[in-house]
Amino acid sequence: MFNLNYITDISGNQIAVQIPISDWLVFQKEYQEIKRKLEILQGIRDALKEVHKARKEKRKLQSLTEFLNEC
Repeated sequence: MFNLNYITDISGNQIAVQIPISDWLVFQKEYQEIKRKLEILQGIRDALKEVHKARKEKRKLQSLTEFLNEC
């Protein structure tokens, strides 16, 4: 877990947080990994929606082989 230091105002209300740079770098790396996974999952979700819609409309979709051959 991160080593957090809370900064308070004159009334004792927490107004900011400080963390060591090493913890910040770990946080940034983990955030980027989670962000990339989310982008992949959103892409899969969108593709599944497209497949579902195409099936409803009885529209033919490109096969996986056809798709990969384009790359």
